[in-house]
Amino acid sequence: IYRNEGDLNRLIGQRIRGERQRQNLTLRQVSERSDLTTSQLSQVELGKNAASLWALARISNSLGMQLSTLLHGL
Repeated sequence: IYRNEGDLNRLIGQRIRGERQRQNLTLRQVSERSDLTTSQLSQVELGKNAASLWALARISNSLGMQLSTLLHGL
């Protein structure tokens, strides 16, 4: 459960990191697939920056998931 934007950003980041690790992908691999920098991805995974919907769509696509699946239940 989240109470503010920071909480939601952290939950999304944890979900992305968990899926990336489950697939044994490095930040660099996801970066290359999504055309986002490793720094951008790291900031999203740590929940430090809110990702745009476009960036989330690119990340989910690079993980072979639909965005709705990535965000399901949040």
